[in-house]
Amino acid sequence: MGVKQLEEAWVIRAGAREARLVAASHVPAALSQLGIVRPGDRLVVFADDFADAFACGFDGCGAVMVEEPSVAAFAAASQGFDASFDAEGPHLWWLVNSIGGFGLRVPDLRALGRAARGARALLVVDNTVASAFGCDPLRLGAVLSIEALDRVCAGKAPRKLVAASVARSQLKRHRVDAAAECAHALLEGCGLAALDLSSDEAEILEHGLDTIDTRMQAHFDRARALAEYLAANEMVRNVRYPGLTSHPDHAIATGILEHGFGPAVEFDLIGCTACELFDALPDEFRTSPAGGATTRLSAPRGKQGSTIRLFAGTDDPLQVAATLDNALRR
Repeated sequence: MGVKQLEEAWVIRAGAREARLVAASHVPAALSQLGIVRPGDRLVVFADDFADAFACGFDGCGAVMVEEPSVAAFAAASQGFDASFDAEGPHLWWLVNSIGGFGLRVPDLRALGRAARGARALLVVDNTVASAFGCDPLRLGAVLSIEALDRVCAGKAPRKLVAASVARSQLKRHRVDAAAECAHALLEGCGLAALDLSSDEAEILEHGLDTIDTRMQAHFDRARALAEYLAANEMVRNVRYPGLTSHPDHAIATGILEHGFGPAVEFDLIGCTACELFDALPDEFRTSPAGGATTRLSAPRGKQGSTIRLFAGTDDPLQVAATLDNALRR
């Protein structure tokens, strides 16, 4: 498949009207490259674990960070801005993750989608963690879904790829969704050159699209098993996983996420730092590629902090739990 055929395949996968593939290190970088957030716009963001990435790349449109992924927080940050759905703008952008931020929050995308249209805002969802397998933002009210394709590519792509998908604008009874129509006009007119994919990259992405459902279900199932193990482990605390009833967004997540509750678990260490845990673990837990078969750990608050984020691979969760247990006991 060429780039055009892969973009068409992603349109079907995401239930979109149009899609673009971009080479970018993460979703904020891809959004900046697309050039659709322009000077004079306002970008309101909940992504407290990614604040630095939004601090640059949006000249003339400083990102406003909110502390909660709630309608009230986004509405408050949007007050006084006269937004338009005309192509000329100015445009008001609301950006959340389907799963993301410290604590792996899950926002009510339906409520945000309704409120965004009332405020003449364009709702963008970073769908990287949940993936198109685990969440359908465009069906829930987003006009733009952006997803880093690490898991689609199973961690095998030689560079980071991101897909941006825009919602269909045709509603029932011949009505048109003005927000989706605006997003489509902006994406269509962004002027970004078509991505130049090598044959190896195209083959990896094509194979990834063919196998994503089976692999993502394995990631999700193993994340749940590891979350339950960690929740019962007295050597850690504050386990955050949307599938646990203790998670603040568990009820919302049951109506937003599909096929489970995502591949990620977050927890806090007791009596040691992330750096000390990493030193006690095999290197592959830190160095394996994002989205690959091996379970991967990171320190979202820094190595001297106590917070760990785990992305489940497709490896044996019993073996992963045993390895973690040994490292925690050192």
